[in-house]
This record gives sequence, structure tokens and C-alpha cells, in this order.
Amino acid sequence: MGAFDDIEAKGSSSPTRFSMLGRGIGEARRKFFLFALLAFFLLLTFVAFRRQDKIKDIVDQSFHRSNATAAVSKPDLKPDSKSDPKSDPKSDSKLQSEQSKSRLKPETSSSYGQGPVLATANGDRYLAKSSLNDIHNTSLGFEKVYVLNVPGRSDKLDMMKLTSSLTDFNFDIIEGINGKDVPKKALSGVWKDSPGVNGIIGCWRGHMNFAATVVKNRHATALIMEDDADWDISFKNQLELIALGSQTLLDNPKGITPHSPYGEGWDLIWLGHCASQPTPGDNRRFLMKNDPTVTPYTHRTNYGGIPDMSPYDNSTRIMYFTMGSTCTYSYALSYHGAQKILKWLSMDIYSGPVDFGLHDMCEKKERGFKCIGVFPQIIADHKPAGAGNKDTDIGDGGSNIREKGFSYNIVHSTRMNVDVLIDGKMDKVQAQWPEDAPNPPLKGPVITDFKNEELPPRPEGTW
Repeated sequence: MGAFDDIEAKGSSSPTRFSMLGRGIGEARRKFFLFALLAFFLLLTFVAFRRQDKIKDIVDQSFHRSNATAAVSKPDLKPDSKSDPKSDPKSDSKLQSEQSKSRLKPETSSSYGQGPVLATANGDRYLAKSSLNDIHNTSLGFEKVYVLNVPGRSDKLDMMKLTSSLTDFNFDIIEGINGKDVPKKALSGVWKDSPGVNGIIGCWRGHMNFAATVVKNRHATALIMEDDADWDISFKNQLELIALGSQTLLDNPKGITPHSPYGEGWDLIWLGHCASQPTPGDNRRFLMKNDPTVTPYTHRTNYGGIPDMSPYDNSTRIMYFTMGSTCTYSYALSYHGAQKILKWLSMDIYSGPVDFGLHDMCEKKERGFKCIGVFPQIIADHKPAGAGNKDTDIGDGGSNIREKGFSYNIVHSTRMNVDVLIDGKMDKVQAQWPEDAPNPPLKGPVITDFKNEELPPRPEGTW
């Protein structure tokens, strides 16, 4: 090959070389562009986090100023800025009442809500606007709402989903347990074989799982309902009164918004039961008078001791410190209340129905378990139309056929008014016992009062 041919041959390869060089430059440009884009996003992220930190600092400074004001005006409060266990995994969780002091906020005139008010000689007690908003949210002012439901009972679960939607709250499920599936080594005591014992064990374990869930998730408060529970259509308005009553009984500072609308310092609030007794010698009573949702005397169905209601008229509901209740249709637990239940009813020796165990917790003062009761109850159980054996998952429930369903102790039953509530026809809502409704009808708001005085002897033959 000649010189010219050699040059021509070399020249013929130059397009390929230039093409390779072009691809290399293009690849470098793409890499540079991606790197620049990544650097830009990192810069934006840094700026955003710095902005969030600045906002957080402003909020924290404002919060600490508010707490400083509270410390001056309320010397008995000792707010601090420590985080709670949920935000600080290294925290060893002091008592909830101590934890929440850092979250107590002074109220101003703008924080006053439109809920119930308790007039006292030392000034009015009322719920803050934030507390009212919490009660009317989808967890009813608790951190979480749970429903205890045995797998397979889709009929009960469907009704709970429907009725909770009609009264605007949500829930998560605690799965019910079949007692025969609980290993004997996992039981907290010696359970004798007897008819129905597996149902009792399963019920006990289901409620222990609720307490364990509260502890595991560090819920400050949580409410549980059994899956046949029913309540009045004005449920959230009732809970406003319950919150005011709880704060009153606990003597929480006025003018200070507690972390929970239901106050600070309680372990259990028993909202749904079939019997309840005040603590002997404790005469503190929070009264809710002129209440159209109070069950008439002749329709109050209970299976044990109840408060002496003879001093009150037929439209008064009361709250009190209770030595215990029977049946677990619904109750609320605080975080430390749940801890105590696990300790005494699961880790220690106990072998009996769970409601008896909770009753013991409330009654035995040495356990430091503070329980609040309400009577007449605001949550009760529903008996649907159809076969009686559908009623319970503990026993057989009977073989009768019920042509029409009903609910114990609930005046304007949500379940009994499902049809009209779905259509939004509030004017068509029916009371369960219209023939025994107050006559003339009650007018005006519910009137609250607080008494702490010795009660007269209970007349024989009275409720």
C-alpha cells in the first residue's frame, strides 16, 4: 500500500473516532447534568429542613413562653420541655399525669368553647375549644378507638362500621380470641374446666390484648367497644359532658387545657356497663340534669349494684369515682391504666371474668387504680332481631327468635334508627320508650352541677 493509500485508510477511520468521541462527551454531559440536578435537590432539601427547624423553634419558644405564664399563675404546675415517650425512645416513661404537665396550656378568652359549663363559686369550669374539637374528631377525643371483634363475626363488624360512620368516628380492630386457643401456660392463674370457661378465657385474653396494644403503641388514652355496643345518636354531645365531669371529679386546674379532653390522672373511665357502684364514703358527684338521653327509671336494666338515684329526678345522669362495674361494653384506658392491668390481670395470678378483674382493680386502693363511672351508662349492648344464639360469642345465647331488636339503656339508639340516619332524616328519629319520655318534654340545655356532701339514707325499694 502507498503513502496516499495509507493516509486515505487512516482518514476512512476518522468518522468512527469522532463518533466515539462525541458519545463520550455526551455521556460526560449527562453525568454532569445529573450531578448538578442532584446537588440542586440536596440544596433545596437542606433549605427546607432549615426552614422547618426555624418554624419549630418559633413554635417551641411560643409554647415555652405559654408554659412560663402558666408556671407563674399556677405555682402547683411544673411544666417542662421534655419530650414524651413517643418522640423520645430513650425515655423511661414517667407517670402520664407527670408527662402531660409539659403539654398543659393556659386558656385565653379566644380558647373558650361552646360546650357545657359548670358554674362554681370560684369561677366557671368549661371545656376549651381545642378539647371540644378533639371530642368531635374521628377518635372521640381519645388517641385511638378499638372494637373487639371475634374473627368470623362479620355481621357484628358490618353493623359497627355502619353505626360508627353514622355518628362520625373511626376504629381499629382488636381480634377476639377463642379461649381454647390460649395455651394453659399462658394463663395468669389456674382455670378449672367448666361449661363456658373457654368463652371467659377468650374474653379475658381479648381485653388483655387491648391493654397490651395501648402499652405497645404508647397511646396516652384509648377507648374500646365490644362489637355489639350501641350508643345514643347524640353520642359526641354526651362525651362533652363526660369530659367536663371527668375534669371536675379529678379537680384538674381551671383555665388550663389538659392533654386529654377527659382530664389528667384517671386510669379507667367506664362508659358502658351493666352495673356500677360508687366508691363507699366518696360523695363527689358530677350531675347532668335536664338530659333527654337519660334512660327512664322503669327501663334501666342492670345486673348488679347501682348508685342511689333517689335524690335525683328522672332526667339526671351522674358521674362518680367507682369501686367497679360489671360488663365491658365499653371503657377507656389511660397509658398507665393499661400498664397496671397487664401487671395485675395478666402477669400476676388471676383466673376469672375480665370485668370482675377490672372491678377488683378499681376496688383495691393499694393498686392505685383510679376509676370513673357514669350512670345511667351511655353505651350498652344491642340485641338484634333474629336468633338469640347470635347475641354472644361467650356462650350459646339462647334459642329464642327475636322479631324486633332492641338496645338496653339507650334512649335514641343509633342501631334502632339506622334507616332514618342513612337518609339524614333526623326528624324521624324514634326514642325506644316514647310512652315514658318526660312529659312535658324537656326544654333548654343540660344543666351541670357538682356536689360533695353526705347523701341521705337510701330509701327502700328505690333505684
